[in-house]
Amino acid sequence: VTIRQANKLGLIEVKAPWQKTSGQESPVLFPATSAPLPTASATAAQLAQAPPTLVPTEPATQNLTTTPTIPTPSISTPTTEPSPTPAGWSLPDIAPFGSVGGEGLWETYLTLTNGEVVGLRTFLQPDADRPHTIVAVVAFNLKKVKLNYVLGSEEPALPDGPRGFGIIAAGDREPGKLLATFNGGFLATHGYYGAMSDGTTALPAKKWAGTVAIGDDGHVQIGVWGEDVDPTGDYAAWRQNGSMVVYQGEINERVYNGSIVTWGGNLDGVIVTWRSGLGISADKQVLYYLSGPAMSMPIMAQTMKSVGVHDGILLDINPYWVHFAAIRADGDGLKSEPLFEDGMDTQPDRYLRRSKRDFFYITASQ
Repeated sequence: VTIRQANKLGLIEVKAPWQKTSGQESPVLFPATSAPLPTASATAAQLAQAPPTLVPTEPATQNLTTTPTIPTPSISTPTTEPSPTPAGWSLPDIAPFGSVGGEGLWETYLTLTNGEVVGLRTFLQPDADRPHTIVAVVAFNLKKVKLNYVLGSEEPALPDGPRGFGIIAAGDREPGKLLATFNGGFLATHGYYGAMSDGTTALPAKKWAGTVAIGDDGHVQIGVWGEDVDPTGDYAAWRQNGSMVVYQGEINERVYNGSIVTWGGNLDGVIVTWRSGLGISADKQVLYYLSGPAMSMPIMAQTMKSVGVHDGILLDINPYWVHFAAIRADGDGLKSEPLFEDGMDTQPDRYLRRSKRDFFYITASQ
């Protein structure tokens, strides 16, 4: 019996991954997005109509395979209790897709040493056909935090090309400064999408590709290289990973093509698998990380749009490679708390050590 069949037979009880902690409401410092959120009656099916694409056509890429899917995980609750009266920042709750209590309610997740809220999280149950698909969403206040990108010691890279060090900068590895780590994109052979950090270009940029770019001044852009992202700009880092998923507030119609060549899949050739993505709000003040199991590309795109992503790209896919951890102070050291307790529990501190694969991390901006 497959997971999908078990759900239809009522053999799997889908539960909320966490309960919303009381006393977490805080004033909105700025709008989350200019795009309207779905109403309380909205469903995943109502979002299934794909608008005309606004994204340049990409060339064919190689078939993407890594590891098979695994059962649905649960999501851990941070061991560090949030402040009873956290300072500063919140976002409008999201209309739920499913029936799991607490869905779409933002919860305090990451704070500065003074208690100011800079990161929120929620979960959604966006796929009516796969109720076990629980998508975790983490939102960062870009007025208060900085996005950083690290090239892995082995990937991405050309066979004889330059490589990164795979290590977080020493000055950022401090309790209270390092807040979170999360995965990068595909292996080089799965698209040869451009990647650069600290002046080292591991892979040259592709003009049509969706790109997250970090300026020398710390500002974050997500868009099409050569159109929205200026190739002549001054950047600390940039990473590409295929076509845009959501572009200028609209879903790219290519997400409905079911192509493993375009979007990747598992070893069995199945496109429904663990997926992660990165998006930004229309005002470029909120950065969103999304991840979850048994996710199709339409569901990824629809979830991005529902939470307020104006421009978004796919990151890595499949079990193990999709990974997010909150970084907590542990005395004078650091500890990693994976977002998904059962799906991200293998080597949760992988990015606190030297990593063969590329990754992103979040630091307090001051």
